[in-house]
Amino acid sequence: MEKLHAIFGGNFDPIHYGHIYSAEKLAKEISIEKIIFLPNNCPPHRDKTKTSIIDKIKMIKLAIQNNPLFQISYLETKKNNFFYTIDTLKKIRKTISYSRPLCFIIGEDNLKKFYLWKDWKKILLYCHLLICPRKHKKNDIIKNNNEFKNWIYSNTVYDFNLLHQKSFGLIFFSKTSLINISSSKIRKNYSTGVSSCALLPSIVNNYILSKKLYCYN
Repeated sequence: MEKLHAIFGGNFDPIHYGHIYSAEKLAKEISIEKIIFLPNNCPPHRDKTKTSIIDKIKMIKLAIQNNPLFQISYLETKKNNFFYTIDTLKKIRKTISYSRPLCFIIGEDNLKKFYLWKDWKKILLYCHLLICPRKHKKNDIIKNNNEFKNWIYSNTVYDFNLLHQKSFGLIFFSKTSLINISSSKIRKNYSTGVSSCALLPSIVNNYILSKKLYCYN
């Protein structure tokens, strides 16, 4: 069996220590060999930000350039296209085959609306779901949807070693919280002249300042 890889999707506008430190802790907890950042240029579930995908990719590259744990995928970076997780996973499986154990990382808050994702039941045919708790988020994920509740319970495992033994099909609730740093707050800080240098790598901070990315006035 090949070693476990994981996909970490998001807007990454900008990438910050919340993304990086959470991913590193998760890799240690679950014994993940590689975490692949998957920036989404046109997410179907949220408004598109003003930052170009070129700048977002550049910031990710700068942030992860000296860390062998991380890679970047460009599958969801084409302009003006909506990208759905199920379609991206199909493309990834064509590239890496079905022998590689693969996880898709999502926050516990996003799990609440997972049943609204395109072909949500089929996602476990291509990967495991790795659920990370959110600090300051109440655990009320599946109050009123019995079908979704049963789907989660029937596929959840409690031993992370099972994620290595199968290539897909399982749900695992991690103990590693996604660190609660807000990209929107960082963007607002830059637009108002407030320093965010403690929240992201200095090389990313320098890039933002040199390009004046979040100076909207």
